[in-house]
Amino acid sequence: MSTGPDLAALAALGGTSAHPWAGSIDPESRGLIAWVHDLVAGDRARAVAAALAACDLVAPDYPTGGDDLIAPRAYIDGMLAAVRAWLAAPTREQQEVVRSALDVTRSLHAWQGYARLHHFWVLEAVDHLCLAVWSGDQSSYIVPMDFATCAARSAACVANALVARGQAPAAAYGAVGRAVGAAT
Repeated sequence: MSTGPDLAALAALGGTSAHPWAGSIDPESRGLIAWVHDLVAGDRARAVAAALAACDLVAPDYPTGGDDLIAPRAYIDGMLAAVRAWLAAPTREQQEVVRSALDVTRSLHAWQGYARLHHFWVLEAVDHLCLAVWSGDQSSYIVPMDFATCAARSAACVANALVARGQAPAAAYGAVGRAVGAAT
């Protein structure tokens, strides 16, 4: 079990990271992506368990209503239930349940001007968790992310959600590191 690197170590790791992405809004999130990716690469179930543990930090706080929601609470709950079912029985059929439940038509993302809205990051985290279940073992031109990258991005979205909710960055990244470490 790992508790993860501290904020300064994540920033240093993020400064040299080969994992650029629009959702990695600061060096710490890029560092978290690199750290989680390296921790879970090569084991899809471990990657999904790590991302799920991180998502469990923020999913309970996803709102049940509001004008600025782009996905209902039932979507979040359904996706998490499908992922848990896949972890319990990682069959092709369960993988397909997760894939078919994912809304691939969504056009608004947290990093497109909504970074201060906690629930946007929760939605991003859960979507990337689901991508970790069914994306390939390696990135390709069809699915440009491997499962470890998806899981790592999910964890970074959770950290961003915690910060958007008002948690200090050191506490947010520490909580995600502990959750991921405990799951792996």
